[in-house]
Amino acid sequence: MMFGLFKSLDEKVEEDRKQLIQKLKSSDIRVLIKEMGNDKPFSENVVKKQKRDRSLSSEDWASWYAYRISDELNDPSLKSELIDLSEDPDFANYKRYILRCLCSLCVNNNDYQLFDFLINQLEQTDDEDTITSVLSRIGKLKKPSNLNIDYLKHLLKDGTYQNRIDALSALANSEHSDLEDLLIQELKTADQHTKGMICATLRTTGSEKSLEVLNSELKRARGNDLKYFIESAIEEITKRMNAANSH
Repeated sequence: MMFGLFKSLDEKVEEDRKQLIQKLKSSDIRVLIKEMGNDKPFSENVVKKQKRDRSLSSEDWASWYAYRISDELNDPSLKSELIDLSEDPDFANYKRYILRCLCSLCVNNNDYQLFDFLINQLEQTDDEDTITSVLSRIGKLKKPSNLNIDYLKHLLKDGTYQNRIDALSALANSEHSDLEDLLIQELKTADQHTKGMICATLRTTGSEKSLEVLNSELKRARGNDLKYFIESAIEEITKRMNAANSH
């Protein structure tokens, strides 16, 4: 027992961190949701460390760990409970986090019914933080051509700047034949940052049709970041073409 009195501050912070993670993983889903909105350091020892180091880290906040644990959610039995919570007035201020948890269930279980539910929820809000919270996660879901992605395409064409970036992230891994034409059209007039995001989406959605435009963009590109995204898209598309031709 006496040994614990002589732990360094860093050791105490690590112990607090492990306790937090254990709490988040073992507690009721409501605890996780509330911690996703917790913008305070996860322990007094973290506050002491911040003062000592005169610096802050994203890993100092309870919400950082809660978000990462929420991304791992895959228990289908949580689905109905979370949907009920999304309609609970007592949890109205936590709806963004509830939808994020539902999004993880959607992605981790390939639940397309839940995808439709989430899109319906987003269509009813203009809150960019909520939209970003969901769409930044949904990109990992494989989207077959019969899945309705009209809302995502609407955001890309007519949404705010942040909406457009979020939509591009969410449209990754889509198998819709008309999406590539839309992305190519947007690529021609987009600013440099958006061009990079479009290329990131074309990595998983582009075909031979995109290569001519991408090679043309590469010749005009300024800045290593944009060149990287263009070259990466070309590489991934070419790889898929070669794989298809080998069968």
